[in-house]
Amino acid sequence: MKSRIIHKITTIKKVVSNNLINNGLYAKGKANKFVIVMYHGVDRKQKTDFNERFFSVDNFEKQIAGFKKHSNLLTYDDFLNERYSSEKTNVLITFDDGYANNVNYALPVLDKYNAHALFFVTGVGTLNKKILWADAMDIVTRHADKKSSVTLNDAKFHFNGMKFVCEELQMELAAYVQASKKTGYVEKENLVTQLLKIYDFTKDKENDDYWQLMTDDQIRNASMSKNITIGSHGFYHNNLGSLSNSDALHEVDLSKKYLENIIQKEVNSIGFPDGSYTEQLNDSLNTAGFKKQFLVDFRYNDNSKRKYTHDRYGLYPSTGNNHRILYKILNQ
Repeated sequence: MKSRIIHKITTIKKVVSNNLINNGLYAKGKANKFVIVMYHGVDRKQKTDFNERFFSVDNFEKQIAGFKKHSNLLTYDDFLNERYSSEKTNVLITFDDGYANNVNYALPVLDKYNAHALFFVTGVGTLNKKILWADAMDIVTRHADKKSSVTLNDAKFHFNGMKFVCEELQMELAAYVQASKKTGYVEKENLVTQLLKIYDFTKDKENDDYWQLMTDDQIRNASMSKNITIGSHGFYHNNLGSLSNSDALHEVDLSKKYLENIIQKEVNSIGFPDGSYTEQLNDSLNTAGFKKQFLVDFRYNDNSKRKYTHDRYGLYPSTGNNHRILYKILNQ
């Protein structure tokens, strides 16, 4: 009997929630609560052929307009100093990877609504191959055939129609690269070079939004907006949790010096590539002056251990329509 009552209550809640969503109405968030959202990119058409991380500029604007109306949008300084609203859900916006589309499409929307965001940027734009390996893999996967293959460290990855897989290691290419303990970008640049031989997407301007990174000038110009704070995303976009602590610290230090030289401001925040970190790295970075560290899911049951580490809620087209996204965020 009790289980039936609980089931009916749950069903009623779902019906009410769906009605609120469909009518653009949202339940009031808890006092002093904050939610950190994570975007990656904004494109013109919300094309999900290559990845499912980018919203169209129209949908992105609808979301920002919704946040502005129904939540309290925080600046990074607000967040640092815990200046939260007691009447609305507090929302902090972040972007990972440092795509040029953040400046081309997202920044004008953020400025229009006076909405603040942190842009977490890599140093890959300074290298010979100014391409994140994962973007190269995503795009080329759409054009590869079953004759396609790449080789890393004598491990050969064949395309099976969906993914590059090494049968000997029983491992997908993405997992292999993410677990790599190699520092620098030589290994990844080698991979990008091989992928471009399968399909050179850089020759098609229609692909630009899905791989081009911010230039130094774009980073500098973005930092001049009162609505943007620049943070580190590592220098090489390595999975920092896979590296030794000293190697990970060295990479973040490279990133910090690179970004501070460009923007002439302190860089004291980091968004971990792929959400990969260790607790030792958290403590070391805190000692090094990184006041806020942004994760993607707590990995060591550490959600209450450190006040300077924060989980984020990733936003993707697959999350749902704009009303549903906003409802979910305000009711996290």
